[in-house]
Amino acid sequence: MSAQFSPLPSALRLPARFAAPKVGLVWLTYLARFWRAYDTRRQLNELDAHLLRDIGVTRLDAQLEASRKPWDLQGR
Repeated sequence: MSAQFSPLPSALRLPARFAAPKVGLVWLTYLARFWRAYDTRRQLNELDAHLLRDIGVTRLDAQLEASRKPWDLQGR
């Protein structure tokens, strides 16, 4: 007899379809993160000198950040 032991009662266990995120949802999450990085970097590059000075960023820093690839989500 091979019975599987689970620390949770069967009423509290989720069905297998809820056990892990779907692959499509994971890719959709990554695409959303890439789009947000692209969009915010584009907006940063469009700020004028006054607004850049307000947030403590130089024009060169803004241009360098805007030139990064969308999938480059880690800091340099």
